[in-house]
Amino acid sequence: MARDAPTGGASRVSGRTFYVDPVEGTDGNDGMSPNHPVPTHEDQNISPGDSVLFKRGRIVRGKLRTRNGSPATPVTYGAYGEGPRPVFLGSVSVDDPDDWVEERNSRWRYTGDLPSEACNLIFEDGEACGVLRWHVDDLRDAGDWHYSKIGSASAEDDADGGGGELYLHSPDQPAAVYSDIECALWEERELVDGQRHVRIQDLSFRNGGVHGYQEHNAHDVTIRRCEFRCIGGAVFRLDHRVRFGNGVELWNGAKDVTVEGSLFENIYDAGVTHQGGGTHNVPERITFRHNLFIDCGLAAYECREPSKEVYFEQNTCIRSGGGFHMQGEEPPRRSAISVRVEDDELVEMVEWPARDELEHDDLEPIDVGHHVLVWRIDRGTQPGDVHLRKNIFVETPHGAAIYAIVHPADLAKFQLDENAYWQTTGHLLAYMSGRGYAVDAFEQYRGEWEQDHNSRIVRPEFVDEDTGDYRQPETSPTRTLGAANEAVGRFTRSE
Repeated sequence: MARDAPTGGASRVSGRTFYVDPVEGTDGNDGMSPNHPVPTHEDQNISPGDSVLFKRGRIVRGKLRTRNGSPATPVTYGAYGEGPRPVFLGSVSVDDPDDWVEERNSRWRYTGDLPSEACNLIFEDGEACGVLRWHVDDLRDAGDWHYSKIGSASAEDDADGGGGELYLHSPDQPAAVYSDIECALWEERELVDGQRHVRIQDLSFRNGGVHGYQEHNAHDVTIRRCEFRCIGGAVFRLDHRVRFGNGVELWNGAKDVTVEGSLFENIYDAGVTHQGGGTHNVPERITFRHNLFIDCGLAAYECREPSKEVYFEQNTCIRSGGGFHMQGEEPPRRSAISVRVEDDELVEMVEWPARDELEHDDLEPIDVGHHVLVWRIDRGTQPGDVHLRKNIFVETPHGAAIYAIVHPADLAKFQLDENAYWQTTGHLLAYMSGRGYAVDAFEQYRGEWEQDHNSRIVRPEFVDEDTGDYRQPETSPTRTLGAANEAVGRFTRSE
């Protein structure tokens, strides 16, 4: 959790800028100029109004711990120099050939030390991820992995799950097959925090085992022009074989939070979500805009529990339900959520038991992998509006563009309009409180729910989807919708 910055002392100078270079910085420098950087920001006396800038092109292994600012003088964390944005990694490198021993044919054991539970294996800087197997004897294909203490970090008797054995199925010495292998760890659950009056911008957060950004009751926080890649995969419940992990999680309430111009790619669960506050700490004045979401497993946006004055607008969402979250799974992916529907009306939503342990024939596990998932709002408790507008929703391999399992009275508080939908996978376009609508039932959906009056079924044009260039040319029919070209143009696979 973020720490309060010191505010006392008349002699303190406000608005200072600290320059951090973990490679060339030294403890003897004052950090007050790019030519005299310090190696870490951890030991600096950060005050409200200060900025902490990390040198571009550098890698920091570990969490970015922030300090709180004040209402008029937030603390800013960002970047300086030329080149790719600074990267904070929640993983350790496991590609030293001396650290792998072949125990039997194609089964390799890692002999190095893992300080906490393994949550995911990432190959070739995110080009591919490994497949978690729940038992070591299930390793059979290249990239399959197992950790002997899997699920222990989420258990009450083990703080971090370290000290276990990591196994990988590989046809040859792993370091010869892959030039880059990273093991994402549980560690401190998130790669960056920021509770009050904080600005986080132009930074990259990758390979986090649980969450990218996570904070309790965040207030006046802005995250802009950041990227979150290969986040999540930690085991949430070993007995149900359910995993989790979000890009940005606002927990137990939040106010005046903006996430804009950022990339969320290959996230196990939600790209962005607010949850945990129930009806007591309701998130309000939350904005998600001009973001690019690619391969978010559960949803690009998970709207969980009551909220008000939330804006999810001008975002581009690609292949929600894709990415590493489905590796080793058969759809529907294991989930804590099951529902009972009677006569096209949602009757009941049940968390646990999981898919293959259902106790009632009329309970069905929900599909996961939606652009927007709305759930866990008890009937009559949604206090205000949520606006979903001017977004581009492209393909969901396993789910729907909009999947809302709440009562119609609460769903009426959600305002959808001016969105562009494109769905060719054969899955539903929308699922609204027990009623499903395919693409060819778009007009029926609009009429019955009085939503999306100015929205369209239309295929956007992108510069080059194969290289991840989701800018729109002038000829795109959705040119005024989705994330602005200036925002999505910052993110390329080459970084």
